[in-house]
Amino acid sequence: MECLVYSRTEKKYISRYWKEVKVGDFVQLRCNEIIPADILLLSSSDPDGLCHIETANLDGETNLKQRQVVRRFLELDSEFDPLKFTSVIECEKPNNDLSRFRGYIIHKSGKKDGLFKENLLLRGCTIRNTEEVAGIVIYAGHETKALLNNNGPRYKRSKLERQMNADVLWCVLILLIMCLFSAIGHGLWVWQYDEKKKPIFDVPGPDGKYLSPALASVYLFLTMIIVFQVLIPISLYVSIEIVKICQVYFIHQDKDLYDEETDSQLQCRALNITEDLGQVQFIFSDK
Repeated sequence: MECLVYSRTEKKYISRYWKEVKVGDFVQLRCNEIIPADILLLSSSDPDGLCHIETANLDGETNLKQRQVVRRFLELDSEFDPLKFTSVIECEKPNNDLSRFRGYIIHKSGKKDGLFKENLLLRGCTIRNTEEVAGIVIYAGHETKALLNNNGPRYKRSKLERQMNADVLWCVLILLIMCLFSAIGHGLWVWQYDEKKKPIFDVPGPDGKYLSPALASVYLFLTMIIVFQVLIPISLYVSIEIVKICQVYFIHQDKDLYDEETDSQLQCRALNITEDLGQVQFIFSDK
């Protein structure tokens, strides 16, 4: 995608790709154009210095929001000229908070004006009901608030999967307790015999000496883990995945979920939430 960026050499706005926009560039936007970076609003065609934006791409809200030109630039008598911009902007480090922006702008005269979220145009929003606006890029690329909030899809666990994970942890705990009791019992039993009278099943070490009760307990603890490891249902997860795949297949083949008018059938795009469909009690909708 392209946008208009001010060129200091050509002294006019020229078309550039979004990836070429840098912090400190002056960008000019028109109505229905998507904002390419986080931009501080310095000029607007609106007489009151307002700019309306649509933030549906960020928060899903379709109602328009107002943004205001920085106060001292609102008082300019002539059209905003990037070459005459001599102010210094100081603001907070890039963060993912869409509802917060703090900073200030220091003018050539030494006076300061505060900067707030009402002065910031966020990347991904769309200009609405405003013919033309201009501003300076504050955050660009991966430092914009929109991209910092884009952490990828969140993995959703079904109620069955959460319960299954808890049950496996209980199985591990029971296994450890059983191994611990076995090791302690074995150590106490071996402790009853002296060096000359050992049980017939006790095997001496390479040096001909028998193991101490404590060391024998440690060895038996590890042995019991191997013996009792069948308590851990390792194949359970594989079996559940196979069941989910079969369940999705039957959902796709269900004739009751087929629409003849559009010639389309139900599409199941996730394997880990189909088992929750039968547990839905409430449906909330804003439409």
